[in-house]
Amino acid sequence: MELITVLHKLTNEHKYKNVVYKEELSSRLREQNLEVWINNQKCMITKEYTSKAQLNNWYIDQIVISFIYDVIEAKYRNNLYFLLVINLNENEKKEISFLINEIEKDYKVCRKYTILSLEDLQRVPSLNSNFGHSDNAYFDFDNEFKKDLFKTEDIEGNNDFSKEIKEIVDTYFEFYDEPNDEERNKVLEQTLISMVNKNEN
Repeated sequence: MELITVLHKLTNEHKYKNVVYKEELSSRLREQNLEVWINNQKCMITKEYTSKAQLNNWYIDQIVISFIYDVIEAKYRNNLYFLLVINLNENEKKEISFLINEIEKDYKVCRKYTILSLEDLQRVPSLNSNFGHSDNAYFDFDNEFKKDLFKTEDIEGNNDFSKEIKEIVDTYFEFYDEPNDEERNKVLEQTLISMVNKNEN
């Protein structure tokens, strides 16, 4: 599978546009042959692998992708995908099945998809025409997570406990995207202390 075919799909059919970053980050991307593409709500990172040895070092690319994660808008962080386009001969492809499984099961930083054929693109949620969320529909991970969290009977049946848990979760989601971890931790700590004091009284 050639990268140019994937990029044609991204840009022409799904309206993704290439992103250029400041010099230091752009230099890191160029060194690893990584490219970043975004549309209204999702972010794709692409790279073509032309040798097994190159693919064996995929985790180095993940380190660079973590820098991208730090600078992209919050809405992209739960909609960030790494497309590893595999351009190898058939014999080489047979030899990397275990490695492919290892890569796709690694959820650190972002979801990863190995692309060996056009059919593999259908496994990428936002590139699958049958997928429930369209490219232009933003999947609100935060609210969906909170909805599922509060569906449990133990929480729903205990109003006081429910209010306290909701306050902690809301506080977390309000600050979890902030770059200043110290400020976030301070607010969370104050919230927890306040709740402990209420229970003791």
